Amino acid sequence: MNGTFEQFDSEMERRGLDTALVIGESTLGNPELAYVAGTTIPRGGIFIKRRRFEPILVVSNIDVGNAKRGRVSDVRTYSDYGYENLIQRHGRERAYVMLVDLILRTVRSRGRVGVYGHTEFSRLLSTVDSLRRLGHKIAGEKDASLIESLRDTKDSSETRTIRSVGSRASCVVEQTQRMLGDCVVRSGKLKSKGKTLTVGMVKSRINTLLAEQDLIAPEGTVFAVGAGSADPHEMGHPFDAIKAGVPIVFDLFPVGAEGYWFDLTRTFVVGKAPRKVKDMFDAVLEVQLRSIDSIQENIPASKVMNFACDLFERRGFKTIRAMLKGDRNAARVGFIHSLGHGVGLTIGERPYLSLFSDDTLRKNQVVTVEPGLYKPRIGGVRIEDTVLLKGRRVENLTPLEKELEI
Repeated sequence: MNGTFEQFDSEMERRGLDTALVIGESTLGNPELAYVAGTTIPRGGIFIKRRRFEPILVVSNIDVGNAKRGRVSDVRTYSDYGYENLIQRHGRERAYVMLVDLILRTVRSRGRVGVYGHTEFSRLLSTVDSLRRLGHKIAGEKDASLIESLRDTKDSSETRTIRSVGSRASCVVEQTQRMLGDCVVRSGKLKSKGKTLTVGMVKSRINTLLAEQDLIAPEGTVFAVGAGSADPHEMGHPFDAIKAGVPIVFDLFPVGAEGYWFDLTRTFVVGKAPRKVKDMFDAVLEVQLRSIDSIQENIPASKVMNFACDLFERRGFKTIRAMLKGDRNAARVGFIHSLGHGVGLTIGERPYLSLFSDDTLRKNQVVTVEPGLYKPRIGGVRIEDTVLLKGRRVENLTPLEKELEI
């Protein structure tokens, strides 16, 4: 049996589940279905696995080719279950429930059934209610669900894919930095071919570079200049001029054709960096490197976050922990966010490197490490790498230098 599904069995047994059902109209935006299928299926499908049995994936006739390139060897079609006749006789909504019911009975599902997959909530609720009325023991789960728990560690194929996305994303950052470095500075602004370079112009170039690397950035790209970079979620205004001597926070989080994401951030200054920005950069770089060195399996994720806060506070910077003592200013100044998060089929998943995370770090997890410092009148500094836990050490998947000045 596929190694992923052997892990499936042990986790299902631990949760007392007889059957796992994963549904959805597409693998796009549906990490649960994308994970179990192991491939892209534009029109989605129905995945069913009984504990200790091989899984079945049921898809549209025109998606069979895509489905067979994935993890599931037993690929069937809706037509195999007479779905077209069910629609003709009962209408699409009722026919879908009847189809799922028929597949569950075909695999002789007898115990508790876990249902997963991103789909429209009211439709999912209606489907679950209908299946319960038909006698199926649909079970609810608290955090983390079966699929979420399985997804937070990566197999060698997933790691290889994420590493590839990271390598290509790093090339985009390097070429963007090279473009900025080739500009002429006049009156404090960057000029390219006689024109003042703007955030919009840079982002247009970034999108071209991403396309050349077979990557897209569906959630946009952070390219925040000057004081605006003090807001960690400031995307950058298209008409803002790119200026020399101020911090630029470039946060790139693209996704590849296989559906796996990557996340990296660099902060740089074109020309000479102001002393305060350099001090912030030096602190963030030290905290990032030491935090990465502190990561190992079987330690609480919150411990790494608190270690980063300790380091910042020893240097005299506020952290988000000050908010717990009533310091409202700590929401705007200093280290004001969590240290990192998991990366895979989504850009933010378990484990979470945050103050109150209940996650324990495990071998083969892929996480970001992204400390930052922010001062409203000066700007922000953030450095982010995506790393792979390999037991008592980590492998950095981000092949990119960390230099402040261009």
